[in-house]
Parts: sequence; structure tokens; C-alpha cells
Amino acid sequence: QPPAGPWQVAMGGREQEVQIPVGDGGYIDAIVSVQRSPVVVIALHPWGPLGGCMHDPHPTTVCQVFGRAGCSTCRLDFRSGLGSGASSVADVRAAAAWFTEPQGGAEPAATQVLVIGYSYGSVIGAAAAAEIPQCVGFAMLAPPLGFGWALYMFNSSGLLARASDSAGKPKCILLGTQDQFCSEDTLMRFYQGLPEPKKYVSLQDVDHFRLYPRLARELSSWIAEAYGVADLQAFARGGAPRRPAGA
Repeated sequence: QPPAGPWQVAMGGREQEVQIPVGDGGYIDAIVSVQRSPVVVIALHPWGPLGGCMHDPHPTTVCQVFGRAGCSTCRLDFRSGLGSGASSVADVRAAAAWFTEPQGGAEPAATQVLVIGYSYGSVIGAAAAAEIPQCVGFAMLAPPLGFGWALYMFNSSGLLARASDSAGKPKCILLGTQDQFCSEDTLMRFYQGLPEPKKYVSLQDVDHFRLYPRLARELSSWIAEAYGVADLQAFARGGAPRRPAGA
């Protein structure tokens, strides 16, 4: 019997499989870690029809990095990768609500949400961030902007427009110089339209599938800069300040 809420998950950083309800009566499969932190980090996977899932090394690495620091974490399987992306955005909202809304009379397990998506999940996460009131920032890892028309059924522009609704919310984009699905020119056109605060990191000689060895260093650096904290452990303990650094 999967845990019905976050406080039924064993504490201490150990991951556990759960099923999280979605508003339409369905559910998503997820692996979560619940810790005494104001922050939950939701990590999103690449396109499911090509084999993407929550066991991909990118969301797995994100959860390992932030989990070791003391944050709660969640990686999930999207119910579907087909269509406009709306159902995937709903999946992210459901995961955030599972952590941030009171359940069974208990206090929420988290009060702040950080969304970090890879490939297909990067655009979904950035769009979902605009719809999650508790979201304090998001990161996009290798966004496949050159193929958005195919992955999101010609709705990539709509999803990216929602990502732009992020003034005052720290955001970070990582892209390898050898990425097969997004050129730096395409990325920069999108990046220049995003409001501050923001950070773009170009990873030399890295392709679309090999960002994960660089994530601990790059994400740790971004968190320290964006939120004015000493390190990830400090972020896990105190969360984001009301006004992030540079906002």
C-alpha cells in the first residue's frame, strides 16, 4: 500500500515509491524523499515515447544532489508524453500539491517548490512553475527548443510563454555546446526574452545526453548565487529568502 501522504513516507532521506493523485481521478507514479526542509525539489524526465522516465540519470542525479543536502525530492513518471503537454504540466502541479497542501490535518511537508526539468521535462517544468504558487524558481536542463513543434504538438510557444511569467523568480538554463536538439542561437532568443533574475550556462563539448556529470557543480553554484546562501545545505535548511539575490 503506497503512502497516502508525505508524512507517511519514512524520513531521513531514503527514497520511497508512491502514487500521487491527479485532479482528474488518475495518479502518477513517483519516487520521493521527505526531509525536514521547507523545500521540495521536483525533477522531471525526458520524452517518454523515446524511453524517458524518472530513472534517467538527469532527474536521478538532481534528486541525489539535493537529497544529500537535505531537501525533500520528487521524481515522477509523466502519465503521457503525447499531446500538447497540458497533462504533463498537471502532473507537476499534482506533485507540488502533494507536498505543499495540508493532508489529514497535518502541516504541509514543504512550503517551497524548486522545479528542475531535463529535455522534454524542462519546458514542462518551466510552464508548470508559473502555475505553482509555492514555486521559488526553476532550472531547464538541455531544453529541446529546436524540436518543440514535435514534442508538444505545436504548443511549445504556449508553454514557453508561460515560462516567461517568472519575473523575480530565479531561473537557470544549462545547454551543452554539442546539443543535438537546440542550438545556442535558438536558446539565446528564448533566454533574452526571460525576465530577471536568470542565468545561462554553456557547457563546452557536452551533448544533449551528458549533462548529468556536471549538474552537482552547476546547480550548486546557481543556488548559492540566486538565493544568496552559502551552499545547498543552507538552502535546504532555510529555503529561498522572500526576495532572492538579484531579484
